[in-house]
Amino acid sequence: MYPTIPCAQIIILSFLKLGITDVVISPGSRNAPLTIGFASNKEFNCYSIVDERSAGFFALGIAQQTKKPVILLCTSGSALLNYSASVAEAFFSEIPLIILSADRPKYKINIGDGQTINQLNVFGKNILSSDELIQDVTHQTQTILSSNKQKLLPPNLDSKALEKLQLKTQSFNEELLNSRINASILLQKPVHINVPFEEPLYNFIKTPTVSLQNKVKKKTEKLPKLNLDEYNNIISKNSKILVLVGASKPGCFSEEVINKIKDNSSIVVLTESTSNLHDNSFFGNIDQLIAPIELLKTRDDQFENLKPELLITTGGMIISKKIKDFLRKHSPSLHLHVGENEAKDTYFKGVKHLDISPNLFFNNLLPKKPISSKFNDSWKRISEERVSAHNKFIKLANFSDFIVFSIICSQIPAQYQIQAANSSPIRYLQLFNLSNSNDTYCNRGTSGIDGSTSTAVGAALVSDSPVLLITGDLSFFYDINGLWNNYIKSDFRIILINNSGGGIFRILPGHKNNPIFSQFIETKQAQGAKQLAKHYGFTYQNKKTKFGLKLALRSFFKKSTKPKILEISTSSETSSSILKSYFKFLSKPDLQR
Repeated sequence: MYPTIPCAQIIILSFLKLGITDVVISPGSRNAPLTIGFASNKEFNCYSIVDERSAGFFALGIAQQTKKPVILLCTSGSALLNYSASVAEAFFSEIPLIILSADRPKYKINIGDGQTINQLNVFGKNILSSDELIQDVTHQTQTILSSNKQKLLPPNLDSKALEKLQLKTQSFNEELLNSRINASILLQKPVHINVPFEEPLYNFIKTPTVSLQNKVKKKTEKLPKLNLDEYNNIISKNSKILVLVGASKPGCFSEEVINKIKDNSSIVVLTESTSNLHDNSFFGNIDQLIAPIELLKTRDDQFENLKPELLITTGGMIISKKIKDFLRKHSPSLHLHVGENEAKDTYFKGVKHLDISPNLFFNNLLPKKPISSKFNDSWKRISEERVSAHNKFIKLANFSDFIVFSIICSQIPAQYQIQAANSSPIRYLQLFNLSNSNDTYCNRGTSGIDGSTSTAVGAALVSDSPVLLITGDLSFFYDINGLWNNYIKSDFRIILINNSGGGIFRILPGHKNNPIFSQFIETKQAQGAKQLAKHYGFTYQNKKTKFGLKLALRSFFKKSTKPKILEISTSSETSSSILKSYFKFLSKPDLQR
């Protein structure tokens, strides 16, 4: 079925032609022509999510996994505003979304009708583009002419001129759609298209009355037009190269490139959980390496020894604040950013962007006979010391968030994908090793606590692997509506670490022991997930001890007919104290005896 409104037909046909078929629909009436048009076409995968904020993150989770734009469709009015957080996250995380907002005709805005707001540019600078299609002139022509505010049609237009104007309108709309959809595909960013519809909205036909002409644009990767010899000389003559890998899709480095890097003693590779780059010769657990040095009197000397001459970054956002502080204070001579992700001057050095994949870059520029260097050995020596102290501390520490994560990370099955919430969960994950097959994702574009559950549910829907969401209590309860849908798979798992508030804030500088901090910053709360689990059809367990947690994990990942929630109760006061003690322990060898 197709709506009788020509513009709606163009939209549906454009997405079909470009192969964009995932549609997340927020309910409403003004968007009914597109809702029914998409849902009645078997080519589209349509999902109904009532809460618009949740819908936005649900769509983001799908796009995160598929790397293809997901259509996000809503009615007019405040519905569109509720997408703002997910759109900003998609923009900064470079995830493609196409927001379609249905609207009243322009001449009905600001006349006192309901659900009429100015919908264009509502996302400000947090979106690639915001555009509006032109309303059809052949759909309800007399209704258009009856308004004294409309500027679409001059009076007394004959039928031939009317048809000519409609063809011009269709051509404009088609070109705009094609341009913006392709921009979202190529740049991996969200775009917004506002669509004014005149009533009636519920008339449909079996076959469309319009056809399309525009072709799909395709991007092929090729070596950039730059002086490769210049960069080859920089790398081949440099004895201290630091490669820092941010959020990346699995497989961003080929085995060939990994082996080339491993053979070069002048290169150190630092990875994060969201880098999804696993090799024993690379250094993860960045905070574990750097944070203890900050506590030493000799920190400046040690940091200077670890300081790179050349910094090569690739991938998206970096989680570790410690590595940012280190590279800002101990600046490299040159910073290159490699890959399609936007280059950001995170380290205040100025950055040169090479729009080429890491594989092409390193395959073409790494020397066959690298120079001898002790740079990698310096990092390796510190890493070995930290791992030894880390393992000793685990045996000594009391039950806390730290111990909870140490147990969880050792028990996650190899096939599971991890979705981590902000803020504590992703930071704790950075301290522990995971299986090489555990791909990890987190919404670090804006680093907000909103939408973590919704994102995980959307990701799980299209992922080939079962998904585990690791979340804190504030993130979980903030996004309760992420469970309000019919798309949660039976192998979906949630581990909820409930320390009764924003435990992350006890780690940060500030006054901790006063009522204002507890109520307004840490946000102390006494909620549990038991009743929510029952309401949404999850099996549920709650554990408060190390033994209980280990026992629960034995069965938690086994196959089941229902999804599962494992809630773990901890103390924020104890957890913050243990974490501070951890870094102090790592910095003082005498404490490790």
